[in-house]
Amino acid sequence: MASNEPAVEQSFFIDSKFQFDINSVEGAPFKPFEKRLNLGYQAAPIWVRMRIVPSLDSSAANDGTQQMILRVGPHDADLIEVYEFDRGQWQIQTIGDMFPQKEKSCADDYYCVNLRESASPSTIIYLKIQTTNFLILDTDVVTLENLAAVTGNRIKRIFISLTLASVLLAIGVFWVVKYQSSMTVCFAGVQASIFVYLLSIYGFPSIWFPSWSPVLLDALPHVMFILRSFFSILTIFVVVKSYCDSRFYVAMVYAILVICVLNCALFFTDYKNFSIRLNLVIFSIYPAIHIFGVAKSKGMIKNVRILFFVSFFLFYVVLLPTVVGGLFFSLFNGFVGPIQNISDWRLNGLMVGAVIFLLIKFEEEHREKLKAEELNQIRIDRIEADSYAALLSDRNTMIDLLTHDLKNPLGTITFASRALKEQLQDNQTATQKLRHIDQCVNRMNSLIEHVAVSARLDRYESLPSVMISPAAELIEELTETYTDQSRFHVKVEANAVFTADREMLTVIFGNLINNAYKYGHAGGDVAITVKPTGSASPADSIVTVPTATETDWVCFEISNAVGTFGMPDQDRVFERYYRHPNSMAVPGMGLGLSLVKAAAAKIGASVDFRHARDTVTFTVRVPN
Repeated sequence: MASNEPAVEQSFFIDSKFQFDINSVEGAPFKPFEKRLNLGYQAAPIWVRMRIVPSLDSSAANDGTQQMILRVGPHDADLIEVYEFDRGQWQIQTIGDMFPQKEKSCADDYYCVNLRESASPSTIIYLKIQTTNFLILDTDVVTLENLAAVTGNRIKRIFISLTLASVLLAIGVFWVVKYQSSMTVCFAGVQASIFVYLLSIYGFPSIWFPSWSPVLLDALPHVMFILRSFFSILTIFVVVKSYCDSRFYVAMVYAILVICVLNCALFFTDYKNFSIRLNLVIFSIYPAIHIFGVAKSKGMIKNVRILFFVSFFLFYVVLLPTVVGGLFFSLFNGFVGPIQNISDWRLNGLMVGAVIFLLIKFEEEHREKLKAEELNQIRIDRIEADSYAALLSDRNTMIDLLTHDLKNPLGTITFASRALKEQLQDNQTATQKLRHIDQCVNRMNSLIEHVAVSARLDRYESLPSVMISPAAELIEELTETYTDQSRFHVKVEANAVFTADREMLTVIFGNLINNAYKYGHAGGDVAITVKPTGSASPADSIVTVPTATETDWVCFEISNAVGTFGMPDQDRVFERYYRHPNSMAVPGMGLGLSLVKAAAAKIGASVDFRHARDTVTFTVRVPN
């Protein structure tokens, strides 16, 4: 086949001053080049001169199979004008993605132009190229006989590229359905943008959608490339952010994502060329941002960290030379690296897909491990909870037995003490000792009651109450056992009722009344007020008014003047075992108010304390 191909000599010239046309360009200083012309980004027109010398076999053939075909690629060149001299004047054929062909001579993504036959031993043609894209021009002249073989190799590469991209896209969609994680969604976005990007640079949209405007077809690959960068940044960020707490890293990622969005809009303005170059800058610097994030990460899986560093290293080895060579073409004298152009068949997302596949594999394995550890911990916690519940049940059973067994002898002691008092009424010494015994019995009995109440509170389960307790009846029941009834000044509104658990109300109000009677000023008044209201307390109260309607709450308030024991510590008043230093001589263990607080919590009530001058006030709001 090679013996039948024409010989081609090529040279180029950059018209940086826009001063040449086809009639004057012959005298321009052309420079020779081989098959591929690498010029990076050039705003000025590029002229290519091709001297074509047909082979001896092709010049002798008359069957039409030796028709010469000019092949020009890649597909994303905006405008290519082909000049041939025929019949005393230059003939022009226009190709490029801004001028889609109605009928394609080539089956692949290259542009093909049928050259005119010439009787001379050699033919000179000129190409005038103008594009905003990265220009790596591939030109060749083949005979019609060999065109199928030449395009077949290119089609094979395109097929491999699109097949890999479509398979990876299918895997991405499958992962989205299976894992439903943000990482898999981002990966599917990467693969979708890559797949559409490849279709557009190979020219399929112009074939499938002939009604689309050339401007839209030209913009499609660039927009997809921007989206590819956007989703690639997001995919890696989703993984790294769970390990990296660096605000600077997060700010850089958000900033470059915003730049991607703005760059997408910028492409459709007069700054299209700047947008294309900016996208390459984004594409080249975002791995460096993620390298910083990985370096700042803590607790990252070892395999994930190694994968990141290896993939970033390969990225810069394979792709960065091409990007830098394109952006700074004049400095590097045409060096472009392993990837020759953006339509390279290897840019199919395979490398990205392999990295994301391993990331998901490592992350899912880590999550499964964490889930297994969490389940094991739940089992351990359940065993411990069951063990604690068993111990608590044993403790409560023991408390019930002890309170029962202790109360029986205390009752016997009390009965015997009363009998002795009647028999020894005239013996003052014996009477004094019996009175001391009664005090000790009462103290022990009070302690047993507190322990029993505390045990009941631990076992209490809140249930909806349907029992109505009139407030007046409950307060009367709790105060009638006290010897000096004149100290109580009770004011209960007629419609005040409680629907909360009566046993818990007895614990709350009983302890508050007992404390006020025992620790208040000797002979001083104990004021008790009950009213169905949620109105605010006095200005000096520390109580926060509940956000409920007035009929939803019943307010119990008890106040008394401070006695000789002094003002209690406001911060410790509900603390278990707390007692004022001056009250140590009075029987008690400091459990009463802590039981009040615990019982109130069981029924959803609030208990507050305030003091003003020499008066202390406890306020209980009970929900109905």
